[in-house]
Amino acid sequence: MHNKQTLSIHLILVCGLMSMPLVPEAKEMLTVEQAIYKCKITYPSQFESKKRLACYDSITTPAIESVTQSTAENTNVTDMAIQEETPKEALLAAEDLPKIDTVVAIAKPSTELGYLERKWRLTSQGDWDASDFETYRSNYLIVTKSSHPNDTPVSPSQNNTDDRNLDAKDLKFQLSLKTEMMGNIPIIRDLPYVTSSRIWAAYTQQSYWQIFNGSVSRPFRETNYEPEVILSLGIDNQVDGVKKSYIPRMLNLGLVHQSNGRANPLSRSWNRLYLEGGFVLTDRISLMVRPWWRFSESQDDNPDIDKYLGYGDVTFRWEDYKRKHAATIMLRNNLRSDNKGYAKIDLQRQVFNNPYLKLHITLSSGYGESLLDYNHSQSIFGVGISLGE
Repeated sequence: MHNKQTLSIHLILVCGLMSMPLVPEAKEMLTVEQAIYKCKITYPSQFESKKRLACYDSITTPAIESVTQSTAENTNVTDMAIQEETPKEALLAAEDLPKIDTVVAIAKPSTELGYLERKWRLTSQGDWDASDFETYRSNYLIVTKSSHPNDTPVSPSQNNTDDRNLDAKDLKFQLSLKTEMMGNIPIIRDLPYVTSSRIWAAYTQQSYWQIFNGSVSRPFRETNYEPEVILSLGIDNQVDGVKKSYIPRMLNLGLVHQSNGRANPLSRSWNRLYLEGGFVLTDRISLMVRPWWRFSESQDDNPDIDKYLGYGDVTFRWEDYKRKHAATIMLRNNLRSDNKGYAKIDLQRQVFNNPYLKLHITLSSGYGESLLDYNHSQSIFGVGISLGE
């Protein structure tokens, strides 16, 4: 009888051990991101990949919302069993990391975060790699109508006399994606006031299709290609625990190339370095200010582009609390006496109760609707659908 009772107790203990989550430290727990980072710095060499993988295996537990300190104390009975089953090099010490009393699973940023936090991952939450693509700018398909199509585009270095006989209407679409190439960047992550550091690769393609112009075989009148590399920093904008709208929440340093891939005399291109500051004015309104500097070129297809597109742009974005409606206003000016400017407003409204599908209305006026139109002024109205923010 005594043996049966002892056996039953052993079985109960074994079942209890199997059902409990494996926690490397009972009293000092790590977030999953902290644990992953610990593995990376402990085994940085490519020749230690097996040890690093074993380290990862020891922390990839099922999704845990939270484990309180009191719950952790009840797991003391499992410590010895865990240490016997897990390789010593895979066990993680918490003494060098911030002390916390919760364990969280890897997750996408909360939908309750503000626009800049969602768009640029300004918190340390989550873990991604280069295979995870997401929207950069809006992805849309809209029908547009121009007040004054640019039938004969010219520039100081590219004379042109061919009339393209354009239709006023286009089918305009944009594809814009970005992916994180590197996060938690050494040295930068240790700078004061920096809450996140990431390097992004982005690509935007904008096309204008003369689909309604059957008389000239419905050509693509213009396509702009725009790859970018962006260093993005989240900035602590709080003073004594209060968020300040005059302190940028985000700083982006970007290198961008833009061209239309055309042969002369319609070839247009330029390269820029920009610094973009993102400010949280209210819970619903964001401000992005982006000055840029253009690199000079020996063979310049558009040497006077700065006179029309200026030296930067400013973007305001508003969204309602339920994120079903959004409005974006983008302004550009050359800040010269011979004033040349551009203004554009985009309105989005969620349709079919789908957070990713939006009714999209756009209205713009001024110079630089496309790269080929950099020195041509026109007003354009469009309506269609868009995906993402």
